[in-house]
Amino acid sequence: MSNAPAASNPYLSKSYVDGVYIPSGLLIVGCLIVKREWLPYAMALALALGGYKVFSMRVQKVLKPDVFQNFELSEKTIISHNVAIYRFKLPSATAILGLPIGQHISIAATLPQPEGPNKEIVRSYTPISGDHQPGYFDLLIKSYPTGNISKYMASLIVGQSIKVRGPKGAMVYTPNMVRAFGMIAGGTGITPMLQIIRAVIRGRPTGDKTEIDLIFANVNKEDILLKEDLDQLAKEDKGFRIHYVLNNPPEGWDGGVGFVTPEMITKWLPKPANDIKLLLCGPPPMISAMKKASESLGFKKAKPVSKLDDQVFAF
Repeated sequence: MSNAPAASNPYLSKSYVDGVYIPSGLLIVGCLIVKREWLPYAMALALALGGYKVFSMRVQKVLKPDVFQNFELSEKTIISHNVAIYRFKLPSATAILGLPIGQHISIAATLPQPEGPNKEIVRSYTPISGDHQPGYFDLLIKSYPTGNISKYMASLIVGQSIKVRGPKGAMVYTPNMVRAFGMIAGGTGITPMLQIIRAVIRGRPTGDKTEIDLIFANVNKEDILLKEDLDQLAKEDKGFRIHYVLNNPPEGWDGGVGFVTPEMITKWLPKPANDIKLLLCGPPPMISAMKKASESLGFKKAKPVSKLDDQVFAF
């Protein structure tokens, strides 16, 4: 039997059945059995308690585009010497960021500068969690020696907070918006790609047929972020394929070698078409090179600032 109605209507979900309908029903049935004259009071009490429960279980979107808010670090998972996943608490267990798929958030911190007074620094990040995971959000961040926010994040301990606002960005993913995505990511540029990949795969049961081919470029094999997760997604979903490229491959490496080339794009990604979109995210020199390469292969010329309708979109 299909559970589509429950999926589309939150008031038919298990949490409402277990938390609202069953207790209210038991209260009313109990009064009918024990003392019928109490029934009006039991019904009033059931309505009051049910209303409170529904109010407390409502989904709360917490992001504000014009206001920075503080969110507390609740967990820090070390991935490597300079990479970690940071989990931040939302105000309640049912709260969500309210971040559209494809968009990102801004993180701000007032940091000391080599010369002069402290300065507020703002950087953009894409969570690797989604609104289907209420109560928290996760950020995958690589700390760089010259980074401002990334070094600040690495210094955080559980219980400290960061300032966040959003959503930001021109990309908003909707199911089947294109026939296929070609993706090229470098390093931490994998995060917006992963956000979209997971959304597409979550949408398969309800009809999302989008095909995805991803080229993921890194310097060394140990630099490949979330490789196990990506490989598992590719294993489980036949519509998602991933191709790794390394500057310094280990012995026996069977993936791409060097920089991402037009030949690799031609071999692994979908050909230019009106129902194809090419997504780019990575270091600025890489993005510049990929924009030129894509144009040489017949994709429409990438604009300096990408818009949702662009065939080549750079985050």
